[in-house]
Amino acid sequence: MNKRQHPVAQALVHVSDFATTRLPDFTHQPPTKVDAKFTSARGRLTAAIELLGGKQAIQAGGSYHEETENQSILRDELEEELRDINSTASSIAEETENPTLMARFRMPHGQSDEDLAASARAIAAAIRELELNDEFEAHGHPQDTAADLEELVAEFASSEGGQGTALGNRAGATAAIPGALRAGKSAMKTLNAIFRRVYKGNIEVLTAWKTASHVQRVPRTPKVQTPPATP
Repeated sequence: MNKRQHPVAQALVHVSDFATTRLPDFTHQPPTKVDAKFTSARGRLTAAIELLGGKQAIQAGGSYHEETENQSILRDELEEELRDINSTASSIAEETENPTLMARFRMPHGQSDEDLAASARAIAAAIRELELNDEFEAHGHPQDTAADLEELVAEFASSEGGQGTALGNRAGATAAIPGALRAGKSAMKTLNAIFRRVYKGNIEVLTAWKTASHVQRVPRTPKVQTPPATP
């Protein structure tokens, strides 16, 4: 599990713990449809956490750190990042009443690794050229979204497929990490929809939920500045 995946795994643990504290609110007799949906989401969340090594391993951090990153994992991360950027660009286009903006932020589909990297670089260039870094930051993206995306593309382009150590002793766990994270985040979305309705108007519970479900952004590695040559 790499540095971008670990914060998501930690959020899954926090969400699981939070859902456990709210369990009494979803144990009606007979069970309601909401109770059933809540139970199903908790089950999916628990399964994802177990596949990732369990709560203790996730909270320990680095217990199952990979020395090298699998290219397929990085591709999955890059595509997910581009989906987030595409969604934000759509919001910006609507707010600014500029639908033509989306021409620079089309999602690449069915591309080779090289073409995907090229598309991602083009999107990063669009953010910079259109001076949209501030807008993206206002939507929760890193301060320099273009540079952050370019860094991810560089990691993806320099990686070699088929590398990476297994998570714990589970065969094939490395390749399973992206799927487990997706399943966990899907369960989080279900719980978010339920909690926002069930606890509507309950500021205390909703604030606690927002804190529990927050995924910590990974800070971009600062570039080393070369000092000016001494005349």
